[in-house]
Amino acid sequence: MSRLPRLTPRKEPKQDRSRALVAAMLEATKRVLLRDGYDDAKVTDVAEVAGVSPGSLYQYFPSLESLVVALHVSLAEAEVAYLADNLMEARDDEPRDVAAIIALVSIRVRADDADLYRALLEVAPRIGAARKLAPVHDEMRALLAGFLRSRREVTAPDPDVAARIVCTSLRATIESTLQHAPDTLATDTFAEEMRALVHGYLWRT
Repeated sequence: MSRLPRLTPRKEPKQDRSRALVAAMLEATKRVLLRDGYDDAKVTDVAEVAGVSPGSLYQYFPSLESLVVALHVSLAEAEVAYLADNLMEARDDEPRDVAAIIALVSIRVRADDADLYRALLEVAPRIGAARKLAPVHDEMRALLAGFLRSRREVTAPDPDVAARIVCTSLRATIESTLQHAPDTLATDTFAEEMRALVHGYLWRT
């Protein structure tokens, strides 16, 4: 098995007071969701864990659904930023390593918080998360398409179409694995197979 490249560390954003407060509420949502499950979670519990009054929380989020969707969106936005950082670092790397990085970013963010992502995947259809996540998925596709345009040796004929296929295929395969074979997700074998998928499609021989 080939050696997989290392990813750059995820950066902690610098936040002003209101953003820090929202971040605390989302972190509390994560903790309550993992502790109680969505069906038993309550906004008052989230407020208590966040250390704010329910009234303060309701100024930002009108319902538990809005909290959970916002948490899901924030994780997706962090994934886009994580991919952007790693693509910048990999701009001159060999195609095999670039393909591994594209796959590893999507794997790593979910493997690091597997229980949370499983909970979010289970509840997402019930709370209409897809509509809010769609713009973030579009942003990731645009990021990858722009990167592919900068790599003249990419053989996929249309960067926009290629980015859509890669992003959708990675997300669907990784999330299905997370739900049905979670022990596989963090293995080098799985990462190598996903790298091969990306490399074989973008750099065709």
